[in-house]
Amino acid sequence: MKRIVAILGFYVRLMPSFSALGYLARRLTWGRMRADFHGQRWVVTGGSDGIGRAIVRAAALAGAEVIAVARASERLERVVHGLPADAAARITTRAANLSLIRETATLADSLATAPGSIDVLVNNAGILLAAPEPTDEGLEASFTVNLLSHYQLTEALIGAGVIGANGVVVNMSSGGMYNVPLNIKGLLRTDPDRYSGKIVYACHKRAQVALTDYWNARYGDRGIQFHVMHPGWVRTAGVRRSMPLFAKLQAPVLRTPRQGGDTALWLCHARPQPQPDRIWFDRRPRGVHLMAATRNARSTPEALADYLQSMLERT
Repeated sequence: MKRIVAILGFYVRLMPSFSALGYLARRLTWGRMRADFHGQRWVVTGGSDGIGRAIVRAAALAGAEVIAVARASERLERVVHGLPADAAARITTRAANLSLIRETATLADSLATAPGSIDVLVNNAGILLAAPEPTDEGLEASFTVNLLSHYQLTEALIGAGVIGANGVVVNMSSGGMYNVPLNIKGLLRTDPDRYSGKIVYACHKRAQVALTDYWNARYGDRGIQFHVMHPGWVRTAGVRRSMPLFAKLQAPVLRTPRQGGDTALWLCHARPQPQPDRIWFDRRPRGVHLMAATRNARSTPEALADYLQSMLERT
C-alpha cells in the first residue's frame, strides 16, 4: 500500500511539470530556435516511432543527414512520409535489433566504416516490458535495448574515431529514474516472479544519468559533449502499450513526440556545457534527485561502466 501511495503521489506531484502543460508554460520564455544542422551527420536509435521519429524528422528538416535506426524496417520506411522531398532525401535507415549484442556490433561496424564522421548520436531506443524477455545471448531484452546497446554503440563509435571533437551524444532518459538510486543489481532481471517492468526501466534510466557523467569525465577532454535528458510524459505507441491506464487517464495532457524531443534538438543546437549530476529537461539542467533515498547510490558510474563492459565480453 505504501508503494502504491508513493507512486500515486509521484504522478500527482509531477503532472503539471512533466505534461504538455509544463512544456507550453515554459515555451513562453524561449526565443525561437533557428537550428541549422546542414553539414552534420546524425544517428538516432529508436528512430522509427515516437520521440525518435520526431527528432529524425526535425533534424532532417533543419538540414542534417540523419540515419534512423530501429528494429522494424517497415516502420522505418514510413519515417519520411509527409516530408518535403529535400528533407526526406536526407534520411537513411538501418534496421537493427538492439536487444542483441551481435546486431549492435554489426550496426557499429557499418557506421564506423561509412564515409564521414558522426556529429550527433541520440541514444533514444528504449522499451518497458511487462515480463522479462530472455535473449539467445543469455541476457534480457530491456536491459540490452535500454542500456547495454547505448554503451556498446557509443564506445564503439568513439573507439573507431567516428565521433570526435565537437561531437554530441544525447542519452534519452525518463522521469521514472527519479524513483530509484543507481544500483547495478537492479539492471538485469530475468526471474518472472521478481520482475517489475517499471522498476527495471527506472533502474536503466537512472543508469543512463550515471553513464553520461562517466563519459564526460572520460572523454570530455576530446571535445565530445555528453548530455542526458528526459522528455516529460509523451503520447507514444510505447506508452500506450506498456502503460495503457496511464496513457488513457493522462491522454488530454500528454506531450506530443515533437515536444518530448525538443530538448534533444536544442542541446544539439545550443551546445551548452555539460554539467555533472544534472539531467536536462525543457532546455534547463535539473537536479537528478527528488527524493532523499535515491541519493544513496549502491554503485558508482565507474563500476557501472565496468559492469556493462563485462556483459559485452562474456557473450
